[in-house]
Amino acid sequence: MNIKERLQQWKNENPIRKYRKESGLSQPDIAGLIGVSTYTVQRWEDGSVSPSGENLKKMSKLIDEIEESLSEWKNNRPTL
Repeated sequence: MNIKERLQQWKNENPIRKYRKESGLSQPDIAGLIGVSTYTVQRWEDGSVSPSGENLKKMSKLIDEIEESLSEWKNNRPTL
């Protein structure tokens, strides 16, 4: 598996994305629940940024153990 494929697989394992897909929600749905833009949810899902502060608290009401899950997910990012 090349790096591009590994990176896509890693992105698909994002705990926010997994929760959203399993729940049948869209990115705009999650954005509305948390009170952020759809773009912010996209960036959370692709690993560019992580939810913090109040957004993380709101997210934890949706997803159990989100802080630990995101931390573990970030630490498993593929490298060259």
